[in-house]
Parts: sequence; structure tokens; C-alpha cells
Amino acid sequence: MLGAVAVGEDVPTVTTGGEAGGPVSVEEMGIPFHPHFVGIGALLMMVVSLVFTFFVLKYGTSPNAKGGND
Repeated sequence: MLGAVAVGEDVPTVTTGGEAGGPVSVEEMGIPFHPHFVGIGALLMMVVSLVFTFFVLKYGTSPNAKGGND
């Protein structure tokens, strides 16, 4: 990263990215949007598997449990 200080009125300037303080698109920052869907899908799969495991452990039955039509 480099920086410089220029004093005067005839200094050429270059604008980068969106407006100052405004929202910037993800693709403007150089990140394609497709990897976000992959990350969201992976997180969703982890949460669903944890919820499924919780319900199986809490409400599931073991092979030695009594049940059925006695």
C-alpha cells in the first residue's frame, strides 16, 4: 500500500469503488456471489444435522426399549 500527500487545486484524483459511506456490492469487492450460496448451504447442513442428532438422542429409542403391541 502506498500513500502520498498533494497540496493544491490542480491535483488529479481517482475514485475507487462505490460512494463514500454507501453500500458496496459484493461483486464490486471482487467476490463472486456463488461462493456465498455454498457457504450458506454448508452452514445450513451443519445446523440441520445437529438438530436431527439432538432429536434422535432425546426422543429416539434403543433396541432394548420396550414398545410395540404387548
